[in-house]
Amino acid sequence: MPSRILICLLCLAADAIAALTAQQKAKNLESFEIVWKTVRDRSPDAALKGLDWKAVHDQTRPLIEKAGSMEEVRSDLQAMLSKLGLSHYAIIPKDRYQDPSPAPASATGEPVPHAEPAAVPSEEKATPAPETDDKIVSFGNLPDMHLIFETKLLPSGTGYIRFNEFLDPVSLMPKIENALKDYAGAPGVIIDLRGNRGGIGIMAMGIAGFFISEPGQKLGEMTMREATLKFVVFPRAEIYKGRLAILVDSGSASTTEIFAQGMQDLGRARIFGTLTAGAALPSDIVQLPNGDRFQFAEAGYTSVKGKVLEGNGVTPDVEIRDASAVIDAADAWIQSK
Repeated sequence: MPSRILICLLCLAADAIAALTAQQKAKNLESFEIVWKTVRDRSPDAALKGLDWKAVHDQTRPLIEKAGSMEEVRSDLQAMLSKLGLSHYAIIPKDRYQDPSPAPASATGEPVPHAEPAAVPSEEKATPAPETDDKIVSFGNLPDMHLIFETKLLPSGTGYIRFNEFLDPVSLMPKIENALKDYAGAPGVIIDLRGNRGGIGIMAMGIAGFFISEPGQKLGEMTMREATLKFVVFPRAEIYKGRLAILVDSGSASTTEIFAQGMQDLGRARIFGTLTAGAALPSDIVQLPNGDRFQFAEAGYTSVKGKVLEGNGVTPDVEIRDASAVIDAADAWIQSK
């Protein structure tokens, strides 16, 4: 098993136009060769979908040589990668590593609100206070990102948890664990993963362990050229046993899809929302000689029941296109128990 941690995250790239020096052009050609060879040698599909990859090399290299700006170089490299027709192949501009990306919108597309204080019921135990946390996190060769975590108790008594990236496990995992302890008596919990682009793949197994007690269960398999690795669930000492609803949409990708599909296959969760992105290839990110980073897929993913998510996505149990109605629908299912 590779010692590095595979990243499951879809990255986007953009940058301004700038003139290139002779040294920069040389670094760009060196970077091009690394990108081309990495795809050839490490793509999970050794046949590269039947592409003549050497011909692609010979067509692209002259474009890199003639490029007059970093924007052109990145555009030409991305065009080469797009011929693969797969997710998780991207050129990430070095400028992305100077400033954190702007805080993303909420799953409904609106600015993320702070949770309003919930009314305290008449029972002995008070309702856990709502919590919203937004901080900048770093991991490996990923750019700095905003990690948003929100948890609250809905008026019906259902627990609600939302986070926008599978990152920073040292802080995120305890937050999820504490929230589930607070909601131990709740009839169910909603995990809102709309707009969650993914992150660290092994976190899906860790989070699944809060809900699954049987050892040996798995969320699926990832197949590399040299090995097949299983997404085995890590059961926790204390398991949440209530109903679990997972919310997804077209912005849910990568690790999010692996988690949602795995939990659906195991019959442990009901999925609400719309079809996910269909971008579920475990990947790695390396730095290139020109300073940019290159994200590339290293494995394919297949769910427990044999579903390939790449290009297909997770199909919800209950499709709801109205984003404002998804939480209510999931809550209604939980309360119908």
